[in-house]
Amino acid sequence: MQLIENEDCVIRQAMDGDERAFRVLFEAYQHPIYNFIFRMLGHAEDAADATQEVFFKVYKKFFTLRDAKYFSSWLFSIAKNEAITTARRCKNKPQQSVDEFEGKVIPGKIRTTESIDPEERFFHEEFADIFQQVLLEIPEIYRVTFVLGVMEGLAYEEVAQILGCSIGNVKSRVFRARDHIAKRIEKEYAIKI
Repeated sequence: MQLIENEDCVIRQAMDGDERAFRVLFEAYQHPIYNFIFRMLGHAEDAADATQEVFFKVYKKFFTLRDAKYFSSWLFSIAKNEAITTARRCKNKPQQSVDEFEGKVIPGKIRTTESIDPEERFFHEEFADIFQQVLLEIPEIYRVTFVLGVMEGLAYEEVAQILGCSIGNVKSRVFRARDHIAKRIEKEYAIKI
C-alpha cells in the first residue's frame, strides 16, 4: 500500500525526525488506520482515540523501523495491537451505526448521494450496519485478517507480515471469516451474499 508519491523518501525523512514528513504520513494514513480500527471495534470514539494513540506510538518509535519499505506493515501492526488492546478494554461498549460517521471513509459503506433512490439508500445503510455487527461477532484473529486483507485491500503477503503468520494461514483465516459472515447474515437476516 503506497498512498503518497515518493513515499520511501518521505518515510526516511520522518525517521530522521522531520515533522513535516511525519505530518504527510499522518494525513495519508489516518483514514485507513481509523477505518481498520473502527471495523475491529465498532465504536467511533474508541477508534478515533486508538488512531491517535497509534500515531503517537509511531512518532515515538520511528527509530525502531529498520527499512522504509516496511512502513505500511509496521504501521498496521501497531494499529492491530492497539485495536486489540482497546477492544479488550472496551469489551462491553455497544456498537454504533456506520451511518454516524459522515465524512469518514469507511470501506464497504456506500456513499449516499441525492441520485440514489431512498429505498436503495436505506437498504445499503441497513446492510452496512448488519455487516459491521456480524463482523464484530467473528473471532478476533479472523476479523483482523479479514479487515486487513479484504476490507483494507492489503496484499496477503503484507497481512502475513503484519500478523506474523504464513500466507496460507491468511488465506485460511479469510476463507473462514467469509464463510462465517455469509452463513450468519443468511441465517439471521435472510440475505444471501
